[in-house]
Amino acid sequence: MTIQIRQASPADIEPLISLSRRTIRGSYRSFLGDEAVTAFIDSGAADQYVADHVADSTVIVADGALVGYAVCKGPVIDLVMIDLPHHRRGFGTRLLQHCEDALFAHYDALTLESFAENHPANSFYRRHGWELVDLYRDKASGVERFAFRKHSPQ
Repeated sequence: MTIQIRQASPADIEPLISLSRRTIRGSYRSFLGDEAVTAFIDSGAADQYVADHVADSTVIVADGALVGYAVCKGPVIDLVMIDLPHHRRGFGTRLLQHCEDALFAHYDALTLESFAENHPANSFYRRHGWELVDLYRDKASGVERFAFRKHSPQ
């Protein structure tokens, strides 16, 4: 299998929108509920997020197929998303490690956030050395979120 990690391009916007919709529909219903997920997808916010952040995005491609992406803004990993059929195959680990390596070249500490009820994601981050530093209720959605931090190994 050939794996490539690269900067996203405008040509990736539509595939990333499709990947985001599939992943949100398939992974977020268990902790956000059907109504909230449907409303979010129908609002166009996920699509707009992709379009607005393509310049901050890194994609992972396996055998020519886009299988995931991450959005990094300064010392913040704002999003890591792997397409559902590719979960638990090491793509998230490779993408997260790539982002950490790139960001630790410039920052001593990184942060990311996750839905508190997204147990698979939270376990993933903990396994990769991220420390839970805060729990708060998101004002916009009313959903509890975790804040994680990781310090440079240097």
